[in-house]
Amino acid sequence: MLNKDIDYALVGHNFITFLLSVGLLNRGKKVLVLDDDRFNYGDFFTNSLTLLDVEFLRTWGELGDLLPLKNIDDYLSPSEIYFFVGKKQIVLGDTPLRNYRELCRKFPELFLNDKTGSLSFENEILDFNKSYNDFCAKTTRAIFIEKKSHKISKLFENSIPSELLYHFEHFFSHFSKKDEMSEVARGEFNSLIFMTRGFFQSRLNTTGSRSEIMHLFFSLISPYFKLDHERLIQDLLKVHQFSGGEFKKLNLADLKFQSGLVKSFELESFEGLIKPKKMAFIGGYPVGLPIRLKTSSSSYNCLNVTLDFKSPLPALLKEKKLLFSSPMKIGTDRPFWEVNFKDQNAVFNIILAKREGIKIEFIEERVFSLLLADLDFLFPEYIFEVEKCSMKFTLDVFIEDKDYNAYKRLDSSLSTKLVHVLEDSAPLLFSRLKNVLYFGPYNEDALGTFSSLIEIKKWRETL
Repeated sequence: MLNKDIDYALVGHNFITFLLSVGLLNRGKKVLVLDDDRFNYGDFFTNSLTLLDVEFLRTWGELGDLLPLKNIDDYLSPSEIYFFVGKKQIVLGDTPLRNYRELCRKFPELFLNDKTGSLSFENEILDFNKSYNDFCAKTTRAIFIEKKSHKISKLFENSIPSELLYHFEHFFSHFSKKDEMSEVARGEFNSLIFMTRGFFQSRLNTTGSRSEIMHLFFSLISPYFKLDHERLIQDLLKVHQFSGGEFKKLNLADLKFQSGLVKSFELESFEGLIKPKKMAFIGGYPVGLPIRLKTSSSSYNCLNVTLDFKSPLPALLKEKKLLFSSPMKIGTDRPFWEVNFKDQNAVFNIILAKREGIKIEFIEERVFSLLLADLDFLFPEYIFEVEKCSMKFTLDVFIEDKDYNAYKRLDSSLSTKLVHVLEDSAPLLFSRLKNVLYFGPYNEDALGTFSSLIEIKKWRETL
Protein backbone atom coordinates (compact mmCIF):
# COMPACT_ATOMS: atom_id res chain seq x y z
CA MET A 1 0.00 0.00 0.00
CA LEU A 2 1.23 3.47 -0.88
CA ASN A 3 2.71 5.43 2.01
CA LYS A 4 0.64 8.64 2.33
CA ASP A 5 3.08 10.59 4.55
CA ILE A 6 6.37 11.02 2.73
CA ASP A 7 9.43 13.23 2.99
CA TYR A 8 9.91 13.86 -0.74
CA ALA A 9 7.74 13.56 -3.84
CA LEU A 10 9.99 13.71 -6.91
CA VAL A 11 8.32 14.40 -10.27
CA GLY A 12 10.25 13.40 -13.39
CA HIS A 13 10.89 9.99 -15.00
CA ASN A 14 14.60 10.25 -15.84
CA PHE A 15 17.86 8.87 -14.49
CA ILE A 16 18.66 12.17 -12.72
CA THR A 17 15.50 11.77 -10.62
CA PHE A 18 16.51 8.28 -9.53
CA LEU A 19 20.04 9.40 -8.64
CA LEU A 20 18.44 11.94 -6.28
CA SER A 21 15.90 9.46 -4.92
CA VAL A 22 18.50 6.78 -4.11
CA GLY A 23 20.68 9.38 -2.38
CA LEU A 24 17.75 10.51 -0.23
CA LEU A 25 16.69 6.93 0.55
CA ASN A 26 20.22 6.12 1.70
CA ARG A 27 19.86 8.96 4.20
CA GLY A 28 16.69 7.44 5.63
CA LYS A 29 14.16 9.64 3.80
CA LYS A 30 10.78 8.38 2.54
CA VAL A 31 10.63 9.07 -1.20
CA LEU A 32 7.93 8.76 -3.87
CA VAL A 33 8.90 9.14 -7.55
CA LEU A 34 6.12 10.14 -9.93
CA ASP A 35 6.17 9.62 -13.68
CA ASP A 36 3.87 12.46 -14.75
CA ASP A 37 3.98 12.74 -18.55
CA ARG A 38 3.50 16.52 -18.38
CA PHE A 39 6.92 17.10 -16.85
CA ASN A 40 10.30 15.60 -17.76
CA TYR A 41 13.45 16.17 -19.77
CA GLY A 42 13.18 15.64 -23.51
CA ASP A 43 15.14 13.47 -25.93
CA PHE A 44 18.06 15.89 -26.28
CA PHE A 45 18.96 15.38 -22.63
CA THR A 46 18.30 11.68 -22.25
CA ASN A 47 19.62 10.14 -25.44
CA SER A 48 23.29 11.09 -25.65
CA LEU A 49 26.40 11.45 -23.50
CA THR A 50 30.00 12.61 -23.90
CA LEU A 51 32.93 10.92 -22.18
CA LEU A 52 32.86 13.55 -19.42
CA ASP A 53 29.26 12.56 -18.63
CA VAL A 54 30.09 8.85 -18.79
CA GLU A 55 33.08 9.14 -16.45
CA PHE A 56 31.07 11.23 -13.97
CA LEU A 57 28.40 8.52 -13.88
CA ARG A 58 31.03 5.80 -13.54
CA THR A 59 32.63 7.67 -10.61
CA TRP A 60 29.18 8.05 -9.03
CA GLY A 61 28.66 4.30 -9.36
CA GLU A 62 32.06 3.41 -7.87
CA LEU A 63 32.07 5.90 -5.00
CA GLY A 64 28.33 5.58 -4.32
CA ASP A 65 28.23 1.79 -4.75
CA LEU A 66 25.47 2.04 -7.37
CA LEU A 67 25.66 -1.00 -9.64
CA PRO A 68 23.95 0.36 -12.81
CA LEU A 69 26.39 3.26 -12.89
CA LYS A 70 29.38 1.03 -12.18
CA ASN A 71 28.33 -0.80 -15.34
CA ILE A 72 27.39 2.33 -17.30
CA ASP A 73 29.11 0.98 -20.44
CA ASP A 74 26.38 -1.68 -20.67
CA TYR A 75 23.84 1.04 -21.50
CA LEU A 76 25.92 2.83 -24.13
CA SER A 77 26.55 2.39 -27.82
CA PRO A 78 29.20 4.42 -29.71
CA SER A 79 27.75 6.66 -32.39
CA GLU A 80 28.55 9.51 -34.76
CA ILE A 81 27.00 12.93 -35.21
CA TYR A 82 26.94 14.81 -38.50
CA PHE A 83 26.97 18.59 -37.97
CA PHE A 84 26.17 20.68 -41.04
CA VAL A 85 27.10 24.38 -41.04
CA GLY A 86 25.48 25.31 -44.30
CA LYS A 87 26.81 22.61 -46.62
CA LYS A 88 30.01 22.10 -44.65
CA GLN A 89 29.82 18.68 -42.96
CA ILE A 90 31.69 17.85 -39.73
CA VAL A 91 31.57 14.23 -38.57
CA LEU A 92 32.26 13.86 -34.84
CA GLY A 93 31.95 11.16 -32.19
CA ASP A 94 35.04 9.07 -32.97
CA THR A 95 38.29 9.03 -30.97
CA PRO A 96 39.45 12.38 -29.56
CA LEU A 97 42.28 12.82 -32.05
CA ARG A 98 40.12 11.93 -35.08
CA ASN A 99 37.48 14.40 -33.90
CA TYR A 100 40.12 17.08 -33.40
CA ARG A 101 41.61 16.44 -36.86
CA GLU A 102 38.15 16.64 -38.42
CA LEU A 103 37.63 20.06 -36.81
CA CYS A 104 41.07 21.17 -38.03
CA ARG A 105 40.26 20.05 -41.59
CA LYS A 106 36.87 21.78 -41.74
CA PHE A 107 37.73 24.88 -39.68
CA PRO A 108 41.52 25.29 -39.94
CA GLU A 109 41.42 28.96 -38.97
CA LEU A 110 39.72 28.06 -35.66
CA PHE A 111 41.50 24.86 -34.61
CA LEU A 112 44.75 24.43 -36.54
CA ASN A 113 47.79 25.70 -34.62
CA ASP A 114 51.57 25.31 -34.55
CA LYS A 115 51.34 22.08 -32.50
CA THR A 116 48.69 20.36 -34.61
CA GLY A 117 50.88 19.15 -37.46
CA SER A 118 52.99 16.88 -35.30
CA LEU A 119 50.01 14.68 -34.34
CA SER A 120 50.63 12.07 -37.01
CA PHE A 121 52.84 9.33 -35.55
CA GLU A 122 51.25 6.32 -33.86
CA ASN A 123 52.73 7.12 -30.46
CA GLU A 124 51.46 10.72 -30.67
CA ILE A 125 47.97 9.51 -31.62
CA LEU A 126 47.91 7.11 -28.67
CA ASP A 127 49.26 9.79 -26.33
CA PHE A 128 46.61 12.32 -27.41
CA ASN A 129 43.75 9.87 -26.92
CA LYS A 130 45.13 8.57 -23.62
CA SER A 131 45.70 12.10 -22.37
CA TYR A 132 42.07 12.99 -23.12
CA ASN A 133 40.66 9.80 -21.59
CA ASP A 134 42.79 10.17 -18.45
CA PHE A 135 41.74 13.81 -18.12
CA CYS A 136 38.03 12.88 -18.22
CA ALA A 137 38.46 10.19 -15.56
CA LYS A 138 40.64 12.38 -13.32
CA THR A 139 38.61 15.59 -13.49
CA THR A 140 35.22 13.94 -12.99
CA ARG A 141 36.45 12.14 -9.88
CA ALA A 142 37.87 15.39 -8.48
CA ILE A 143 34.65 17.29 -9.22
CA PHE A 144 32.52 14.52 -7.68
CA ILE A 145 34.51 14.72 -4.43
CA GLU A 146 34.64 18.56 -4.32
CA LYS A 147 32.11 20.04 -1.86
CA LYS A 148 32.37 23.72 -2.84
CA SER A 149 30.62 24.61 -6.10
CA HIS A 150 32.60 27.80 -6.71
CA LYS A 151 35.81 25.77 -7.02
CA ILE A 152 34.60 23.49 -9.81
CA SER A 153 35.53 25.69 -12.82
CA LYS A 154 39.09 26.19 -11.59
CA LEU A 155 39.38 22.52 -10.67
CA PHE A 156 38.24 21.58 -14.18
CA GLU A 157 40.84 23.81 -15.82
CA ASN A 158 43.67 22.75 -13.51
CA SER A 159 43.05 19.11 -14.47
CA ILE A 160 43.61 19.70 -18.20
CA PRO A 161 46.96 18.37 -19.51
CA SER A 162 49.15 21.13 -20.90
CA GLU A 163 49.05 19.87 -24.51
CA LEU A 164 45.23 19.78 -24.54
CA LEU A 165 45.03 23.16 -22.81
CA TYR A 166 47.20 24.64 -25.56
CA HIS A 167 44.74 23.51 -28.27
CA PHE A 168 41.81 24.88 -26.25
CA GLU A 169 43.50 28.26 -25.71
CA HIS A 170 44.06 28.63 -29.45
CA PHE A 171 40.38 27.88 -30.12
CA PHE A 172 39.14 30.15 -27.33
CA SER A 173 41.26 33.09 -28.52
CA HIS A 174 38.98 33.54 -31.54
CA PHE A 175 36.00 34.64 -29.43
CA SER A 176 37.68 38.00 -28.80
CA LYS A 177 38.71 38.35 -32.47
CA LYS A 178 35.36 38.05 -34.24
CA ASP A 179 35.55 41.60 -35.59
CA GLU A 180 38.74 40.67 -37.44
CA MET A 181 37.07 37.77 -39.28
CA SER A 182 35.55 38.01 -42.73
CA GLU A 183 31.76 38.03 -42.87
CA VAL A 184 31.69 34.45 -44.17
CA ALA A 185 34.12 33.14 -41.53
CA ARG A 186 32.28 34.93 -38.73
CA GLY A 187 28.94 33.56 -39.93
CA GLU A 188 30.25 29.98 -39.96
CA PHE A 189 31.89 30.44 -36.56
CA ASN A 190 28.67 31.75 -35.00
CA SER A 191 26.63 28.93 -36.55
CA LEU A 192 29.02 26.25 -35.31
CA ILE A 193 29.07 27.60 -31.74
CA PHE A 194 25.33 28.24 -31.60
CA MET A 195 24.41 24.76 -32.85
CA THR A 196 26.95 22.80 -30.81
CA ARG A 197 26.25 24.73 -27.60
CA GLY A 198 22.58 23.98 -28.15
CA PHE A 199 23.28 20.29 -28.67
CA PHE A 200 25.81 19.70 -25.88
CA GLN A 201 24.74 22.36 -23.36
CA SER A 202 21.09 23.34 -24.03
CA ARG A 203 22.26 26.97 -24.27
CA LEU A 204 21.76 29.21 -27.28
CA ASN A 205 24.47 31.81 -27.84
CA THR A 206 27.26 32.47 -30.30
CA THR A 207 29.75 32.86 -27.46
CA GLY A 208 30.07 31.72 -23.84
CA SER A 209 32.10 32.09 -20.68
CA ARG A 210 35.56 30.54 -20.48
CA SER A 211 34.31 27.53 -18.51
CA GLU A 212 31.38 27.00 -20.91
CA ILE A 213 33.59 27.08 -24.02
CA MET A 214 36.12 24.87 -22.29
CA HIS A 215 33.40 22.27 -21.69
CA LEU A 216 32.21 22.73 -25.30
CA PHE A 217 35.72 22.15 -26.69
CA PHE A 218 36.11 18.90 -24.78
CA SER A 219 32.60 17.83 -25.82
CA LEU A 220 33.44 18.44 -29.48
CA ILE A 221 36.49 16.19 -29.40
CA SER A 222 34.83 13.58 -27.18
CA PRO A 223 33.65 10.15 -28.28
CA TYR A 224 29.86 10.24 -28.47
CA PHE A 225 27.57 7.66 -26.88
CA LYS A 226 23.90 6.89 -27.39
CA LEU A 227 22.29 6.05 -24.05
CA ASP A 228 19.68 3.34 -23.60
CA HIS A 229 17.83 5.62 -21.23
CA GLU A 230 14.78 3.45 -20.63
CA ARG A 231 16.83 0.42 -19.65
CA LEU A 232 18.98 2.51 -17.30
CA ILE A 233 15.83 3.94 -15.71
CA GLN A 234 14.37 0.48 -15.17
CA ASP A 235 17.51 -0.73 -13.43
CA LEU A 236 17.74 2.40 -11.27
CA LEU A 237 14.04 1.99 -10.43
CA LYS A 238 14.85 -1.47 -9.05
CA VAL A 239 17.51 0.06 -6.79
CA HIS A 240 15.04 2.78 -5.75
CA GLN A 241 12.38 0.23 -4.80
CA PHE A 242 14.85 -2.17 -3.14
CA SER A 243 15.96 0.79 -0.97
CA GLY A 244 12.36 1.36 0.15
CA GLY A 245 11.27 3.96 -2.40
CA GLU A 246 7.79 4.21 -3.90
CA PHE A 247 7.04 4.70 -7.62
CA LYS A 248 3.87 5.57 -9.51
CA LYS A 249 3.39 6.03 -13.25
CA LEU A 250 0.47 8.38 -12.77
CA ASN A 251 -0.30 12.06 -13.24
CA LEU A 252 -0.90 14.42 -10.36
CA ALA A 253 -4.65 14.94 -10.14
CA ASP A 254 -5.06 17.67 -7.53
CA LEU A 255 -2.43 19.80 -5.78
CA LYS A 256 -3.63 21.47 -2.57
CA PHE A 257 -1.88 24.69 -1.49
CA GLN A 258 -1.93 26.52 1.83
CA SER A 259 0.15 29.48 3.02
CA GLY A 260 2.78 29.05 0.31
CA LEU A 261 3.11 25.30 0.76
CA VAL A 262 1.99 22.21 -1.10
CA LYS A 263 -0.05 20.50 1.62
CA SER A 264 -1.19 17.43 -0.31
CA PHE A 265 -1.93 15.98 -3.70
CA GLU A 266 -3.91 13.14 -5.21
CA LEU A 267 -3.11 10.77 -8.05
CA GLU A 268 -5.29 9.71 -10.95
CA SER A 269 -5.60 6.31 -9.28
CA PHE A 270 -7.65 7.89 -6.45
CA GLU A 271 -5.52 6.36 -3.69
CA GLY A 272 -6.32 9.21 -1.33
CA LEU A 273 -4.41 12.29 -0.20
CA ILE A 274 -0.62 12.11 -0.17
CA LYS A 275 1.13 14.58 2.12
CA PRO A 276 4.74 15.36 1.19
CA LYS A 277 7.06 17.47 3.32
CA LYS A 278 8.79 18.62 0.13
CA MET A 279 8.38 18.23 -3.62
CA ALA A 280 10.92 18.50 -6.40
CA PHE A 281 10.29 18.81 -10.14
CA ILE A 282 13.21 17.48 -12.19
CA GLY A 283 13.10 18.24 -15.90
CA GLY A 284 12.35 21.08 -18.31
CA TYR A 285 9.27 23.27 -17.84
CA PRO A 286 5.92 22.24 -16.27
CA VAL A 287 3.07 21.96 -18.78
CA GLY A 288 -0.54 21.56 -17.70
CA LEU A 289 0.29 21.72 -13.97
CA PRO A 290 -0.87 24.40 -11.49
CA ILE A 291 2.68 25.66 -11.02
CA ARG A 292 5.06 27.88 -12.98
CA LEU A 293 8.69 28.87 -12.75
CA LYS A 294 9.89 32.32 -11.76
CA THR A 295 12.56 32.97 -14.34
CA SER A 296 13.60 35.86 -16.53
CA SER A 297 15.44 33.59 -18.97
CA SER A 298 14.28 33.59 -22.57
CA SER A 299 13.89 30.08 -23.85
CA TYR A 300 13.24 27.91 -26.87
CA ASN A 301 11.38 24.63 -26.93
CA CYS A 302 11.38 21.72 -29.34
CA LEU A 303 8.95 20.68 -32.06
CA ASN A 304 9.14 16.99 -32.93
CA VAL A 305 8.30 16.26 -36.58
CA THR A 306 8.07 12.75 -38.05
CA LEU A 307 8.14 12.40 -41.82
CA ASP A 308 7.17 9.05 -43.37
CA PHE A 309 8.46 8.74 -46.93
CA LYS A 310 6.93 6.86 -49.84
CA SER A 311 10.20 5.05 -50.57
CA PRO A 312 13.10 3.79 -48.44
CA LEU A 313 15.79 6.38 -47.77
CA PRO A 314 19.13 6.23 -49.60
CA ALA A 315 21.65 3.96 -47.88
CA LEU A 316 23.98 6.90 -47.12
CA LEU A 317 21.31 8.52 -44.91
CA LYS A 318 19.94 5.53 -43.01
CA GLU A 319 20.57 5.46 -39.25
CA LYS A 320 22.37 8.80 -39.31
CA LYS A 321 22.04 11.54 -36.70
CA LEU A 322 22.39 14.95 -38.31
CA LEU A 323 22.23 18.56 -37.08
CA PHE A 324 21.82 21.53 -39.39
CA SER A 325 22.24 25.26 -39.05
CA SER A 326 23.55 28.09 -41.19
CA PRO A 327 24.43 31.79 -40.82
CA MET A 328 21.00 32.60 -42.29
CA LYS A 329 19.21 30.66 -39.53
CA ILE A 330 20.95 32.25 -36.52
CA GLY A 331 18.69 34.89 -35.01
CA THR A 332 15.51 33.38 -36.45
CA ASP A 333 12.73 31.55 -34.61
CA ARG A 334 14.12 28.21 -35.90
CA PRO A 335 17.92 28.46 -35.59
CA PHE A 336 18.76 24.76 -35.98
CA TRP A 337 17.34 21.26 -36.08
CA GLU A 338 18.34 17.67 -35.44
CA VAL A 339 17.19 14.65 -37.41
CA ASN A 340 17.48 10.91 -36.90
CA PHE A 341 17.09 9.07 -40.20
CA LYS A 342 15.62 5.57 -40.16
CA ASP A 343 14.77 3.15 -42.98
CA GLN A 344 11.76 4.95 -44.43
CA ASN A 345 11.17 7.85 -42.08
CA ALA A 346 12.96 10.71 -40.36
CA VAL A 347 12.37 12.17 -36.89
CA PHE A 348 13.23 15.86 -36.61
CA ASN A 349 13.65 17.93 -33.46
CA ILE A 350 13.30 21.58 -34.42
CA ILE A 351 14.49 24.21 -31.93
CA LEU A 352 11.68 26.74 -31.84
CA ALA A 353 11.37 30.10 -30.08
CA LYS A 354 8.96 29.75 -27.15
CA ARG A 355 5.67 31.57 -27.72
CA GLU A 356 2.82 31.46 -25.23
CA GLY A 357 -0.32 29.90 -26.67
CA ILE A 358 1.26 28.75 -29.92
CA LYS A 359 -0.54 25.84 -31.57
CA ILE A 360 0.82 23.38 -34.07
CA GLU A 361 -1.95 24.07 -36.58
CA PHE A 362 -0.73 27.69 -36.80
CA ILE A 363 2.76 26.70 -37.93
CA GLU A 364 2.64 23.18 -39.40
CA GLU A 365 2.38 24.18 -43.06
CA ARG A 366 5.28 26.64 -42.79
CA VAL A 367 7.46 24.21 -40.81
CA PHE A 368 6.82 21.41 -43.28
CA SER A 369 7.77 23.51 -46.31
CA LEU A 370 10.94 24.81 -44.61
CA LEU A 371 12.03 21.29 -43.69
CA LEU A 372 11.63 20.09 -47.27
CA ALA A 373 13.58 23.13 -48.48
CA ASP A 374 16.39 22.32 -46.03
CA LEU A 375 16.52 18.69 -47.20
CA ASP A 376 16.65 19.82 -50.84
CA PHE A 377 19.47 22.23 -49.96
CA LEU A 378 21.53 19.59 -48.13
CA PHE A 379 20.81 16.65 -50.43
CA PRO A 380 19.83 17.96 -53.90
CA GLU A 381 20.65 14.57 -55.44
CA TYR A 382 17.76 12.88 -53.57
CA ILE A 383 14.00 13.21 -53.94
CA PHE A 384 12.03 13.20 -50.68
CA GLU A 385 8.38 12.29 -51.27
CA VAL A 386 6.46 12.51 -48.00
CA GLU A 387 3.54 10.20 -47.39
CA LYS A 388 2.68 11.37 -43.88
CA CYS A 389 3.75 14.18 -41.53
CA SER A 390 3.02 14.39 -37.79
CA MET A 391 4.09 17.03 -35.25
CA LYS A 392 4.13 17.42 -31.48
CA PHE A 393 5.91 19.56 -28.91
CA THR A 394 8.45 17.83 -26.66
CA LEU A 395 9.52 18.76 -23.13
CA ASP A 396 13.03 19.93 -24.10
CA VAL A 397 14.08 23.42 -22.99
CA PHE A 398 16.89 25.54 -24.44
CA ILE A 399 17.95 28.71 -22.62
CA GLU A 400 18.87 31.75 -24.68
CA ASP A 401 21.89 33.65 -23.34
CA LYS A 402 22.02 37.17 -24.77
CA ASP A 403 25.33 38.15 -23.17
CA TYR A 404 27.51 38.54 -26.26
CA ASN A 405 30.53 39.46 -24.12
CA ALA A 406 30.22 36.21 -22.18
CA TYR A 407 33.73 35.13 -23.26
CA LYS A 408 35.08 37.73 -20.80
CA ARG A 409 33.54 35.82 -17.87
CA LEU A 410 35.10 32.83 -16.15
CA ASP A 411 31.85 31.12 -15.11
CA SER A 412 28.22 30.93 -16.17
CA SER A 413 26.07 33.85 -15.06
CA LEU A 414 23.35 31.40 -13.97
CA SER A 415 25.40 29.51 -11.40
CA THR A 416 24.28 31.47 -8.31
CA LYS A 417 20.54 31.46 -9.05
CA LEU A 418 17.90 29.04 -7.83
CA VAL A 419 14.64 29.24 -9.76
CA HIS A 420 11.56 29.59 -7.56
CA VAL A 421 8.42 27.54 -8.16
CA LEU A 422 5.18 29.55 -8.03
CA GLU A 423 1.62 28.51 -7.34
CA ASP A 424 -0.48 28.99 -10.48
CA SER A 425 -3.84 27.58 -9.37
CA ALA A 426 -5.97 30.67 -10.01
CA PRO A 427 -5.80 33.75 -12.30
CA LEU A 428 -3.21 36.31 -11.13
CA LEU A 429 -2.20 34.11 -8.18
CA PHE A 430 1.56 33.56 -8.34
CA SER A 431 2.87 33.00 -4.82
CA ARG A 432 6.18 31.28 -4.16
CA LEU A 433 5.97 27.69 -2.90
CA LYS A 434 8.38 27.23 0.00
CA ASN A 435 8.49 23.44 -0.01
CA VAL A 436 8.83 22.91 -3.77
CA LEU A 437 12.15 22.79 -5.63
CA TYR A 438 13.01 22.76 -9.33
CA PHE A 439 16.00 21.09 -10.98
CA GLY A 440 16.57 21.67 -14.67
CA PRO A 441 18.11 23.94 -17.32
CA TYR A 442 16.69 27.17 -15.87
CA ASN A 443 18.80 27.00 -12.69
CA GLU A 444 21.89 25.05 -13.70
CA ASP A 445 25.24 26.05 -15.13
CA ALA A 446 25.33 25.87 -18.91
CA LEU A 447 27.14 22.55 -19.29
CA GLY A 448 24.25 20.32 -20.30
CA THR A 449 24.10 16.86 -18.71
CA PHE A 450 27.38 17.52 -16.91
CA SER A 451 25.78 20.47 -15.05
CA SER A 452 22.71 18.39 -14.23
CA LEU A 453 24.86 15.67 -12.64
CA ILE A 454 26.90 18.17 -10.60
CA GLU A 455 23.76 19.99 -9.45
CA ILE A 456 21.80 16.89 -8.40
CA LYS A 457 24.85 15.40 -6.66
CA LYS A 458 25.12 18.56 -4.55
CA TRP A 459 21.43 18.61 -3.65
CA ARG A 460 21.12 14.94 -2.76
CA GLU A 461 23.65 15.61 0.03
CA THR A 462 22.06 18.81 1.38
CA LEU A 463 18.28 18.34 1.11
